[in-house]
Amino acid sequence: MRLLGRRVIVVRGAVPAPDEREVLRALRVPHAARLADIEERGVREAIELARRRALVMATFEGVFRTAEVERVDEDEVVVRGAPPGLLRSPVLARRFARAREVALTAVTLGERWDEALDELARRGEPAEAWFLDMLGTYLVDRAARVVEARVEADLARAGLARAGRYRPGYEGFPLEAQSALCQVVEASRIGVTANEAMSLWPRKSVTTVVGFGAREDGRAPEDEGDPVVAGAKSS
Repeated sequence: MRLLGRRVIVVRGAVPAPDEREVLRALRVPHAARLADIEERGVREAIELARRRALVMATFEGVFRTAEVERVDEDEVVVRGAPPGLLRSPVLARRFARAREVALTAVTLGERWDEALDELARRGEPAEAWFLDMLGTYLVDRAARVVEARVEADLARAGLARAGRYRPGYEGFPLEAQSALCQVVEASRIGVTANEAMSLWPRKSVTTVVGFGAREDGRAPEDEGDPVVAGAKSS
C-alpha cells in the first residue's frame, strides 16, 4: 500500500466550510441557531465579520506518517522507527491498547491567521479578534480531521479501522510531546515549529495521534473500493 511506506506525506486543502449553526457552536453561542437570532447588534456584526474573514483563510497544510505499533506497555505505546518515549502515557496505552498502527499528524492554517489576529489587535477590534481566534481553533481541528480521514480511508484498505484520537496537552499526554512529534512528522516542511513553551507556531496549528486496529466487520481489504476523501490533496 502506498501510505504504508512510512514516508512523510504532505497534504494541502480547504477546510470544509461550517454552517451558521456550527459557527455559533464553535463560538459557544448555544442559544442561537442562526446569526439573525442574536439580538445584540454589535455581537452579531463582529461574528459575521469574523466568519467572513475565517472562510477566506480556511485552507490548511498538513503532514503525517504512519507507524507500526510494536507493543503497548502499561505506560507507553511503542512504535517502530520512533524515538523512545514519544508516546509515553498511561492514557495513550489504555486508549490504543489494541492498535496495530498509529498515524502522527501536524496541521496548520498558516501564518496569515497570526497576521490577521495581530492586525485586529492593533486596530482595536477585540470582539472580532476574539471570535476569529475561536473560529481558527475550531477550523484547525476540523482541518486535522480531514487529514485523519485521509489516513483512515487508506488504512481501511489494509483492514484497519480507527481506534481513537488524542492530542498533546490532553490529560495524561504532556504538551512537551509536541516537539518530538513535530520532528517525527517533519512539521517544518509546512512551517510548523514548537517553541520553548511547547506551543506551536503558527498559532493555529495542532498535532494529533490516531490509533488504528483490526476492523470488527471481518471484511478483507480487497472488499473495499478506493475511497475518496474530499478536501485534501497530497504530495
